[in-house]
Amino acid sequence: SNSSAYGGGGGGGSSAVGQDGSSGDAGDGGAGTSSSIAGSAVTYAGGGGASWLTSIGGGSYGSGGTGGGGDGLASTGEAGTANTGGGGGGGGYIGGGVTTGGAGGSGVIIIRYKFQ
Repeated sequence: SNSSAYGGGGGGGSSAVGQDGSSGDAGDGGAGTSSSIAGSAVTYAGGGGASWLTSIGGGSYGSGGTGGGGDGLASTGEAGTANTGGGGGGGGYIGGGVTTGGAGGSGVIIIRYKFQ
């Protein structure tokens, strides 16, 4: 997704693009996809939320997309939720120092057998 002078664009999820950033706000991550293959509905692969240049004043950080996406933060970005494949949130820029983005959430393998 696009970014502006200050706010980064959120990461894309498996079913929706990330939100664009603006001069005051960072973009939210895109939504993931719901699946009931494991027996109950779970949403997977949400995009990570973006961060922005915190040294220029206040503004909102992007929220992670549904499906395990991590939030963007001023410090190190939030990690994606384990076993969802969600993207990590973006890190910020504090007092001239760039922080790191969060790690992506681990994926999950589900094997379903057809009984006869």
